Amino acid sequence: MLKDLDNFNKFCEDRKNFSYSTFGDSNTRGCESPLLHLREEISELIENPNDEMEWADCWLLLLDAACRKGYTVDDLVEFGKRKLEINKKREWVKQPSGVYKHKK
Repeated sequence: MLKDLDNFNKFCEDRKNFSYSTFGDSNTRGCESPLLHLREEISELIENPNDEMEWADCWLLLLDAACRKGYTVDDLVEFGKRKLEINKKREWVKQPSGVYKHKK
């Protein structure tokens, strides 16, 4: 559970200010660039799942892409809630790779 919502909101604002001042605002740089970077970082995270900074890289890039698309953290939580309810109703099958996928 998040201990300090004000601290989290301050962090999100700080992250946005850094990103926009460093890489340009949403009109200058859309969500595609951070998503492409996220793809690279996910590969690094898969190779180094104990590296906390790789987790942070992925999370920050996802937040940046969502923000640049116009979504808020509250939106992401709502999307997650809705998707979780969908996933709860699905039947999941373990693939030979070890990954679980839902039946169509």
